Amino acid sequence: MDVDWARVARDAYRAVAEAYEASRRRPLPTADIADFGDRALDLGSGRGAQPAYLEAAYRYVVHCDLAPELVPRGSEAVLCEATALPFRDGAFDVVHAVAVYHHLPPGVLGRAFAEALRVGGAVVATVWDLSGSGGVAKLVPWRWRGEALRVYYAYGIRDLAEAVSAAGGELAGAGYMRRGRRLNAFVVALRRKN
Repeated sequence: MDVDWARVARDAYRAVAEAYEASRRRPLPTADIADFGDRALDLGSGRGAQPAYLEAAYRYVVHCDLAPELVPRGSEAVLCEATALPFRDGAFDVVHAVAVYHHLPPGVLGRAFAEALRVGGAVVATVWDLSGSGGVAKLVPWRWRGEALRVYYAYGIRDLAEAVSAAGGELAGAGYMRRGRRLNAFVVALRRKN
């Protein structure tokens, strides 16, 4: 399985890990969308305000990211990649993938949704609302307390909804949220009951 996309994302964020934490002072209120249960997986957690926000919203949270310097300190965390989560089926009530899936190329997006739905009953996923859609690749430089060149894929709500359907999930909601100046598209997906 080709995971070059994961190496590229990991290396870019490792280069700016400390600055990234300082730059993410406000969480995206994804847990406020609905009551999903008590157990959450924070996929692609990073170390900004989002992990603490999710820990306040759920009784049990596991954070995961691609490298040790990207997971929050002092929290339960594992290293993982979005298409190969090291958890049993149904281990979580919800998976939060906040600003994660826009780093995955189109051929990987559906697999990531399928894997998140496997381990969680619901998935809340957000992506930056970049111009374009269909997974067009864009290079986004980071130049605040360090430098990194990040690869983003432009996905709109329709792209995310199609990936949910391809993963065997059911779209339960979609819309937009704002964090600072950045608009984020989001979807809520549910695992289909057999």
